[in-house]
Amino acid sequence: MNKKALLTLCLVVAVDAASFGLLLPVVPFLVHQLTGHFNPVAVTGVLAAYSGLQFLGAPVIGRLSDRYGRRSVLTITVAISALALMGSGLASNFWVLLLFQGLNGLSSGVFAIAQAVVADTVSDLKQRTVNFGAIGASLGIGFVIGPGIGGAIGSVDPKLPFFVAAVFCLINVVLIRLRLPESRPTHHTDPQVESGKSLLWSQGQRSLRRLISVYFLFYLGFNAFNGIFVLAAKDRFDWGPQASGFVLVYVGLVSVLVQGALLPKLLKRYRAERLSVVGLTLVAAAMLGVASITTGNQLYLTQLLFATGVGLSTPGLRSSMSQCVGESQQGALGGLTQSVVSLTSLLGPLLAGQLYSKAGSEMTFQIQAIMVLAAMTILVVTRRSSPGNQAVKTPSA
Repeated sequence: MNKKALLTLCLVVAVDAASFGLLLPVVPFLVHQLTGHFNPVAVTGVLAAYSGLQFLGAPVIGRLSDRYGRRSVLTITVAISALALMGSGLASNFWVLLLFQGLNGLSSGVFAIAQAVVADTVSDLKQRTVNFGAIGASLGIGFVIGPGIGGAIGSVDPKLPFFVAAVFCLINVVLIRLRLPESRPTHHTDPQVESGKSLLWSQGQRSLRRLISVYFLFYLGFNAFNGIFVLAAKDRFDWGPQASGFVLVYVGLVSVLVQGALLPKLLKRYRAERLSVVGLTLVAAAMLGVASITTGNQLYLTQLLFATGVGLSTPGLRSSMSQCVGESQQGALGGLTQSVVSLTSLLGPLLAGQLYSKAGSEMTFQIQAIMVLAAMTILVVTRRSSPGNQAVKTPSA
């Protein structure tokens, strides 16, 4: 993959992440504006609407990109997201907000297709992991930019970040059309292109199923954590959108440094799977730390562990999964993994909202840590059961 194409892809991912990150600090306050109260179930319900429709849409988007090309499918879906964000900003009641955020989730496929573009063009496992780390770092850059802007302008009006996010999406449409080359020929038709279900359950995909299980448990804990973080910071430390936005900016910055600078160096000495185990352990430790801290400033220490752990674990997991399928299935795999993330984004915040309402923040964060430790345990068992073996099905390999 040439540097110009990778740079453009990273920029597209960063802008997309910023458009989503803009919304994170303000969702509880927009819900309050529309409903008159801070309801944890309603707040997490907005995220669940987005994620639930993304769960349905991501596999379809991935398969369409396998068949019709990454660039054209990406252009259409990002344009739909822009319209959905404008509708969210104009929402006059809670149910209209849910409707448009569902449409936004249904059309969200940037990161899934970005993974497929990397897999299309890079066959070497370590280099593919590095490139996955690069787009992961771009995700972090987006979360540096997005929550900072969202927290600042959301203090004026929690609806404003939705319009700014729509503008970001339109910028992405221009970038995709002008600078992102097509990594799959638009006339490509391959009978091996499969649905996410057949891809996962076809013969010989035991390693992929285990990795997907790890991915599911990790993101279930991760999204449960994110779904309740801003509300917990408000209740425990009396933080508004700007203070929470600063912490999210900090997490994004650390993630950029880890995936963009530290990860390539570590991969020269350690296998990606080992780094993933270390990363998952750090994430669990961070969640346990959040459960026990007594002041808001201590979040900067726990989130240092959190961001470092995410940066070390996720690129290796994505790279390992991409090596389990053929070239004609990378879009389907990207859609499948994005669908897993979406399902956990739906279940995680709902679970966190219920736990938070009934058991409080400490128990909520502890249960999230247990989920991540379970993912780490499965990954360790998988590594021990197949030492040194990595399924590779790409023709170039």
